[in-house]
Amino acid sequence: MKGTARYLLVSAITLLCWYKGMSQNTSSPYSIIGIGDLEESYFNRTSGMANTGVAYRSKLYLINNNPASYSALQEQFFVVEGAARGKIVSYYSDNLISNTNQTRDFSVERFSLGIKVKKWWGSSVGLMPFSTANYSFTGKKSIQGTNISTTADYDGSGGVNKAYWDNGFALGKHVSVGVSAAYLFGSLKQTETLSGTDVSDVITTTKNIFLRNLYFNYGAQYYTKLTKKWDLSLGGTYANQTDLAAEYTSDVSTSTTSIHNEVTKNDYFKLPNSVSAGIVLTKDKRFSMLADYRYQDWSTLNYKGSGYSLRNSNRASVGVEFSKLQQVWPMVIEKVFYQAGLFYSDSYLSVNNQQIKDMGVSVGLGFNSKRSTLSYMLGFEYGIRGTKSDNLIQERYGKLTFTLSYKDVWYTKGVKYN
Repeated sequence: MKGTARYLLVSAITLLCWYKGMSQNTSSPYSIIGIGDLEESYFNRTSGMANTGVAYRSKLYLINNNPASYSALQEQFFVVEGAARGKIVSYYSDNLISNTNQTRDFSVERFSLGIKVKKWWGSSVGLMPFSTANYSFTGKKSIQGTNISTTADYDGSGGVNKAYWDNGFALGKHVSVGVSAAYLFGSLKQTETLSGTDVSDVITTTKNIFLRNLYFNYGAQYYTKLTKKWDLSLGGTYANQTDLAAEYTSDVSTSTTSIHNEVTKNDYFKLPNSVSAGIVLTKDKRFSMLADYRYQDWSTLNYKGSGYSLRNSNRASVGVEFSKLQQVWPMVIEKVFYQAGLFYSDSYLSVNNQQIKDMGVSVGLGFNSKRSTLSYMLGFEYGIRGTKSDNLIQERYGKLTFTLSYKDVWYTKGVKYN
């Protein structure tokens, strides 16, 4: 156990350092608004099923879609999971003039640890992204009060991270409730660079927004056996409206001099009420059919600007999973599983009266190591986001998620199998 603990500690430190050190290379033009693109993936076993899993439960995997799921964890085991994602995006628009209309990146996205604290209580801590912003574009800008028109380059980066502590509690044999207590923190940076023949010097304006606050998400699941062959699980989550404390700073400089540097204001960015529901039907412990729906009430927050506004968002997804099981006395083990999924969403962003839509398909594969307690999971997602109409940009993307899961005994009394 000492060697295992040392290995896990080194791996955790390496993953976290890598997580903080990776840079975002994939440009997302719509992430200039709000707090960027909200992360839709949970980077876990549900990635191959279009992240469908509000009602999903697992003994040996950390399902952070719903905190109530952690009560299902295997007793006397701990689980460590890490996930990384590669992404390629191609851009299409009637007005694109760039010869390079594709970007890509690779980064570590999630690290988590989970244990079964008591027979009725499962717990997990982790770190993952909540939102990301990354964009770069060039345009013309008129300087107010003059006849000067110059070239303006805009670059943005950053995002909000989520450090969470999830707990699930079994209430009897068929009901589990849970709570996710998260700390959201991060910063958004935008740099505007003015240059051109009509400007005597390059003028750079850097704006930073620092965001932070606690964020709570509540969940519940009901699970029962319908017949000898069929099992049913129902789930739901709720997150109430939350204010993110926001501190804005601004710095204006030329190539040689800092002209102005100050904290411009302290304010709040609001996150809306959010509710989701899901269902899982499982036959013979092998074949599962899943469906999820989520609603977020953004319009009541009344965020709007020139050409854009925030609207209520909806996301629906379905997934299937087939597990290949094998009897290894005294228990049944899973050798491999196959997954597929579909999703459709209306995002929270409306530009030029066009609500940005996102739709796609996913497939997944997972298997266990024959010589250790490691499990490997791959999920691939292809999607289309946005539209080419009304001078907007359409994104067509592919995402490959790799998740590594390690299990081991954390009690020294021996293994107790359910």
